[in-house]
Amino acid sequence: MRKVTPITEQFQHFVRELKDSFWGDVYGKTRLMWKQFWEEAWLQEQRRYLGYERHERGPEPGREYRNGFYWRSFETLFGTIRLRIARSRRRGFLPRGIEAFQ
Repeated sequence: MRKVTPITEQFQHFVRELKDSFWGDVYGKTRLMWKQFWEEAWLQEQRRYLGYERHERGPEPGREYRNGFYWRSFETLFGTIRLRIARSRRRGFLPRGIEAFQ
């Protein structure tokens, strides 16, 4: 019959670090996926709002143009997410769903 070896403090520390490392990776990846999802969704929405793709030009005078991005930080269950939000020249575009973050 075999003898059961007691679990050492070192092993307990190793297991705790392994769990922390795993959950840290899961939270980090989840945070990154949410960031990519929201940024891409808002770019698609801006394309629909403006009616043309990036770098396209049209003959209509006075149409609205893209005007870069601004950064906004949001607190979530997975930590702080810093999102890049598209904006337009006349500031007529505000992405849907951003009210939930504000």
